[in-house]
Amino acid sequence: MKSLCIAASATAALAAATASQAFEVYTDYTPSKEVWNVTMVRVNPNRIDDYLEGLKQTWVSGCEIGKKQGTVLDCFVYLSETAANRDFNMLLVTKAPNGAASDPNAEQYKAFMAAMRAQLAEDKQDKLVEGYEELRTFFGEQNFRRIDFK
Repeated sequence: MKSLCIAASATAALAAATASQAFEVYTDYTPSKEVWNVTMVRVNPNRIDDYLEGLKQTWVSGCEIGKKQGTVLDCFVYLSETAANRDFNMLLVTKAPNGAASDPNAEQYKAFMAAMRAQLAEDKQDKLVEGYEELRTFFGEQNFRRIDFK
């Protein structure tokens, strides 16, 4: 019984000591400058290939233009392998060099839209996204920064 009390006291003392030493940004960890924008999408299971085909022609093309402009470092599409997934089953991930890359910029926007239009005729763009609401539902979008522990 005495050893049980000593062990409990030692555990409580360790917990108190740990709690008093607060984890601190830039001392114990550093957030990345890069920002990952993650869009969570629920694609109807029978329509995944249709949606991926449209993404390749629209979203992936937009990512490539963003890379050329320097506002995007990389893009990824992740598809869930979990059959019982009830929420989202696809992630669209864009990695930006920093938070400022998403700041409003009229010149950059116009250049982006001109490049997109040059790749796809406007009627083809409309046809590609036509019916998307039957293929998928958005569940949300969040921005993340990677945490590097020291």
